Amino acid sequence: MRIESLIMYPVYGTAICINCSVLGKCECGYAVKGQGTYTDAFEADFFNQNDIANDGNWDVSRYLNSDKKPHNMQYKRENVIPNPISKSSGDPGLQLYVRGPTADNAPVSTAELMTTRGDMHYGSYRVALKYSREAGTCGSMFWMEKKTEAPKQEIDVELLSYQDTKSSPDNEIHFVNHGGQGGHLKPHVSFHPSDGYHEYRFDWSPGRVAFYTDGKHVGDLTGGVPSKPGNILLNHWSDGNTWTMGPPKQDALMTVAYVKAYFNTTATATECVDPEADGAICQVPEQSGPVSPDKPTTFLNRNPSSGPQDTGVEPVTTTPTSNSTDSSSPPAEEPNSHVPNPSPDNTCGGEQGYDCLANTVGECCSSHGYWYVHDDALTPACLTSNSGATAAYCGEGCQGAFGKCGSGPFRRHMRHRANRHG
Repeated sequence: MRIESLIMYPVYGTAICINCSVLGKCECGYAVKGQGTYTDAFEADFFNQNDIANDGNWDVSRYLNSDKKPHNMQYKRENVIPNPISKSSGDPGLQLYVRGPTADNAPVSTAELMTTRGDMHYGSYRVALKYSREAGTCGSMFWMEKKTEAPKQEIDVELLSYQDTKSSPDNEIHFVNHGGQGGHLKPHVSFHPSDGYHEYRFDWSPGRVAFYTDGKHVGDLTGGVPSKPGNILLNHWSDGNTWTMGPPKQDALMTVAYVKAYFNTTATATECVDPEADGAICQVPEQSGPVSPDKPTTFLNRNPSSGPQDTGVEPVTTTPTSNSTDSSSPPAEEPNSHVPNPSPDNTCGGEQGYDCLANTVGECCSSHGYWYVHDDALTPACLTSNSGATAAYCGEGCQGAFGKCGSGPFRRHMRHRANRHG
């Protein structure tokens, strides 16, 4: 999906947190059952949010996609409408419209937005939405590699409104990996996506993406699994081709309740001082069944735009283990155990995530391109803090996730071996 330009638009207002609860600081990570512990969280509570662009978390698309047939698509800011519970008429949440009808050869008026941060790597990604009843559109949440040129790696959750008919005994959800050989999973669900809010989720790890609907594991894809960082996008579109079977004959509406992502970042991670402290690691709640605006929804670290935070729920400090009895989750390593990954070539950090802890050359890993540049030579190396390495290497900017920094003890950060995801 090509994005030619993005324009950010402010939507002013305040939000009151209704039917939501917020947990603790979670400074050492977010534990996902059966997967591991991740360093970062991104949570958008659209039931209680009326500021989309002004907070800096989202860019709303405004561009003409002229590569489509038989209709081009015109992404418009006015098709992305906040409708929080406190002010809502109709379905609350973030409304994404595809306008109809569309004249012959005219662009279809569509909706899209994407996160401003593009450092999202391996993790657990979730969206709760109520889909359109009007046939002829495709609605999706997807992760896309952050780069300007094609091809781009993607992990997609896609719904097709023409398949959601009252006469159908079941409905298909489309989970797709784009990249390499790719893969397409089409589980059948017993619910109608247009009848209410349902959670669609993928857990992305090296070599595998596991998919879920309303908390139930429905299958895995191992082909075309991405390996680079990227953004989250939401869109609702139609170009009239055989995939969407549109355009719609009248306005089609997709309403998003929330986006939740718990992931490792390729940017500088916040240091974890004490992973054993109360509230340092938060357990990510598992969704079971449909989502409702009338029932509390738990958030661990909502984005500031979501309004005042209700801190009535204490942090959860228990973490998943490899002995989990949840048969719906694929087996995984114990997330809180440090799994050494010694450097075989004196490099550290980077995509391979090598550390310096068991390396004979040294113990600290600098910020220079994920590894050291030692003595002005382009030689990646693990160094000890007392072997001639300056503060530029073992001091400020030193990667505590992959070794010891300064002269103190190794400062654990859950990024360093969170199930070895990133």
